[in-house]
Amino acid sequence: MAAGKLYIGGKWRPAASHATFPSLNPATGKPLGQAQKGTGADLEQAVAAAEKALEGWKNTPAPARGNILLKAAQLLRKNKERLARLVTMEMGKVLPEARGDVQEAIDMAEYMAGEG
Repeated sequence: MAAGKLYIGGKWRPAASHATFPSLNPATGKPLGQAQKGTGADLEQAVAAAEKALEGWKNTPAPARGNILLKAAQLLRKNKERLARLVTMEMGKVLPEARGDVQEAIDMAEYMAGEG
């Protein structure tokens, strides 16, 4: 089973440890996939990359930031049912609650798009 990777500084990569752990469906105990087991060094690199990215985001005009968030909301809405089913499998939530979680992310992205 392929393992997901860490997304740090705009690149997908394995954890420094190259260790993984299973993500299990809590209802069945069956594996859904493998996740990277990040290290403290991975965390430090992720924080440094986020701080660097923040500088670029702060210098992006508010209308452009809003458009990015609206696009994110559109993608979430387009994939709402699929995302809700994934949340259900991974977190063990009932489907209506998982749909609500995805809707909350959509609502938040749209709200923040208007805040600039």
